[in-house]
Amino acid sequence: MRLAWKTLLTLMLLAAVPLSSPAQGFSLTGSATATQAGTAAPQNSDPLGRDTPHGAIVGFLRAAQDEKYSIATEYFEPAPPRHHLTPEQEQELAEELLTILNQKFGPILDSVSRDPQGRLDDGLPPDQEQILAARNDTSGLSLGLVRLEDEHGRKVWLISRKTLGDVPKIYDALRFPQLEKRLPGFLVTLRPFSVPLWQWLFILACLPLCLALTWPILFLARRLADAFQRRRGTPPPVRPPIQKFGPVALVLCLVLHYNVVYAIGLSLLYRQYYTRVIWVLLVVAFYWGLTRATGKIAERIGSQLSKSGRMAERSLISLARRLLNAFIFVFVALIVLSTLGVNVTAALAGLGIGGLAIGLGAQKTFENLLGGIAILSDRALQIGDTCRIGDQTGTVEDIGLRSTKIRTQDRTLVSIPNGTVATAVLENYRWRDKILTRQLVRLPYDLSSEHLRYVLEQMRTVLDGHPKIEPKTWRVRLLRFADYAYEVEVYAYILERDYNDFLKAQEDLVLKISETIEKAGSGFALPSSTQVLVDDNWPRTERAKATEEAIKKAQAPGAPGPDHPQFSPDVKPPKP
Repeated sequence: MRLAWKTLLTLMLLAAVPLSSPAQGFSLTGSATATQAGTAAPQNSDPLGRDTPHGAIVGFLRAAQDEKYSIATEYFEPAPPRHHLTPEQEQELAEELLTILNQKFGPILDSVSRDPQGRLDDGLPPDQEQILAARNDTSGLSLGLVRLEDEHGRKVWLISRKTLGDVPKIYDALRFPQLEKRLPGFLVTLRPFSVPLWQWLFILACLPLCLALTWPILFLARRLADAFQRRRGTPPPVRPPIQKFGPVALVLCLVLHYNVVYAIGLSLLYRQYYTRVIWVLLVVAFYWGLTRATGKIAERIGSQLSKSGRMAERSLISLARRLLNAFIFVFVALIVLSTLGVNVTAALAGLGIGGLAIGLGAQKTFENLLGGIAILSDRALQIGDTCRIGDQTGTVEDIGLRSTKIRTQDRTLVSIPNGTVATAVLENYRWRDKILTRQLVRLPYDLSSEHLRYVLEQMRTVLDGHPKIEPKTWRVRLLRFADYAYEVEVYAYILERDYNDFLKAQEDLVLKISETIEKAGSGFALPSSTQVLVDDNWPRTERAKATEEAIKKAQAPGAPGPDHPQFSPDVKPPKP
């Protein structure tokens, strides 16, 4: 987004730079001829740039604006012999015509033909051009041009004598020449960049005034909109007490300031450049408003999807909004380039070739972009999921065009390229329907076998009656004789998907098993070791003595057995 704003700002600055054609041969503050401006004029072309209607008007404006009225009169059609004026009268006429053009004509330069033949579809003779004043002018004033052959045999466009004949009468009806007579002399005589100082000061002073006027206008508009919604029975939206400066305020401020600049009669040439800047700013406001609208729409749709639990679609909406903003930026940039006079068709062709070169050099970038689309379309991940990607475990906070951001348990933010995520082993904990718990319980060796069976049955009863334990999959089994205790495994699935809920259910299960073992008259075995020192005179228990006697009796050679059937108690000895 920052790159987009920087690019638009660069285009806006370029729009403020005067664009001159080679045929004009002028710079903004340069001299009137191509040789004085330091550029060579094309062969057989007019050094004053009068080959086209556009060049004739721009050349006159620049010469008169620089107060080079002797050169400005070269753009006039020669006067008839009977109505010849003195050079001083011609120069005064040029000054008055400049004032009329500045106050009566809008930004006309881009609409004037740049073809040496002029416009042939305006219903006028081929050697005539007519440019009307601003639409709000009711006097029917127009600027007429005629195409004549000069003394060198070149076809040039000149301001017609018919137009020049109406100049004194129209000039006397203007307002600002009378105003300038009442202003201090230095405000009129000082002309930075060939514009009176009072106009520069007025334009700068009106800028904060226009900004200040936007707030009450928009405040009133919002109140009217809220009242209209209340009448329809719809509650108005909750608004902050102080509204931020937005695209609507920018457009309103630009419209107000443009009308102010037009009303004071700023130089038509400067107004042309100013109009380009206004257009660029309007396009910026358009882009700003569209991105705001797409953001709010995406936020509303995402909120509805979140309520319905469709988090994957919400992530797709977020990605689609970013792609749409990128396309809007390209569209806006093309509009700005078209406003600056750039051939958009050639620019699109250049974008195609440049896009191919960029695509070959930015394979990883496109891989990450396609990887992000694949992740979201496959619903492998979505914002809010707890997952493990490779050796990173955390919660997904964002799935962007280039990378996926994960918040780890250490509260660090890890960015993983989407291409890596698409090819990595991905473990998403959101899709689990139950969580396994395995506990190892150690019971002491001093339990009798009957007591041990009783404890195991009581533990099985706890699992069988627990509401969060999945039936038919749990087990409680005596595993082995460990170093210092019996080891009993408790294996069960807890019917919870959220890990915090799982921990709560597991805690309840462990506490109930502990209580059951205590009630069963047992306890938990503690790690211990015992050393016993014995000798031959160690007192033996009656059970041990009986066991030894039984073993000796079984090992006696005369004891009954299969090897001595005659001594078996069930077989009687033969009679002698």
